[in-house]
Amino acid sequence: MKPTLYKIYYFNPNAPDDVFLVYIGRTKNDLTARLRQHFTGHVMMKMLDIAGVDHIEYAEFATVADMYVAEIVLINTLKPPLNIDDKAKDELTIPVDLSGIEWKLWDKPHLIEKWGGKIAK
Repeated sequence: MKPTLYKIYYFNPNAPDDVFLVYIGRTKNDLTARLRQHFTGHVMMKMLDIAGVDHIEYAEFATVADMYVAEIVLINTLKPPLNIDDKAKDELTIPVDLSGIEWKLWDKPHLIEKWGGKIAK
């Protein structure tokens, strides 16, 4: 598995066309397994509201170090509301170009419905 960052977007129930970034995460393991842990309440994982998910994007990296740098830069520039621990109180002062990151749409949205059904039981 390649080191992977993922971005989780929620929709605004009062304005369905209003989609916003809520969380940036990372994994060195299977992305689907990691997301399942978030949505089904796995110990030591930030529990995320599965019902609010609009879509998930991910990007793979050549090295773990690249993934870590991209994660901290993205969290501190985009400031997703659920990324509390990794936010700095001040602004970044070094230039970092992340325009080369290729984000892909996670292609298993049917699993969100499946996992949601497990939570509801």
